[in-house]
Amino acid sequence: MKRLGLLAGMLLLLSGCCESPKPEGSLAGYWIERMPVHAEIVQGIRLDKEGSAASIGMHTLRYWGWERQGDRLLLKGRSVGNGQTIDFTDTLDIERLTADTLILGKYGRYRIEYHRATFGMASGCSLLDSLRSVQSGVSGSRQHDVLDVQIYEGKLPAETGSVPCEVMLFHYVNCGDGVFRLRTTPVAGSGREVCGRMYTLRGDASDRNATVLQLRSFTDSEIWNFRVGTTGLELLDASLSRVESPTGSVWFFAAASDR
Repeated sequence: MKRLGLLAGMLLLLSGCCESPKPEGSLAGYWIERMPVHAEIVQGIRLDKEGSAASIGMHTLRYWGWERQGDRLLLKGRSVGNGQTIDFTDTLDIERLTADTLILGKYGRYRIEYHRATFGMASGCSLLDSLRSVQSGVSGSRQHDVLDVQIYEGKLPAETGSVPCEVMLFHYVNCGDGVFRLRTTPVAGSGREVCGRMYTLRGDASDRNATVLQLRSFTDSEIWNFRVGTTGLELLDASLSRVESPTGSVWFFAAASDR
């Protein structure tokens, strides 16, 4: 009997140790969905400390608020697909929450894994928070807007020829201005990261109706101009003329990696 009692106690102790730890930590921040199959797609959720929310990259599913109830997350939003507008509240289980990972589930039917976006934080820019404050100051509450993220890869002229580069553009739908993060990835040596504002201009040296994106670093020490084309971005010089480069001046959409 003593052995049976001891065995039962050990089993009870082991079962308690095997339970998943309760999700702890802050939900506030920018959460990007991990999509191994479609890595070129950037989508997720912005959760603000005051309880407001916004969709990232999802135009038909627009979040506007959230609430945490224990181990559950209530997401409030509006679906605008198929010609209908439907308000909803989605109740999700918080299966895992750490400093950089969020896993949500629903009735055991599906699980969505997110990672916390830290765009621009490596250079101390607090890039996305900067974008949010600017947008809020323009037209008040933008809780139903969608944050778009576009990623391009190309090459910048350099003294030694050209430097591989990646640029991420962030802006809210129906707003031409935003922010950017530009990272160089040289073949040898360490790269660098520059953050700043993105402005939409009309017209370049050859076409007054062209759409031009101007990227200006926060210090205004560096400026890049791109013409928006059907397949990508075309690099322009300071006079908004096309840059003639043997390595190519067109930047193409890039597949998102672990950013």
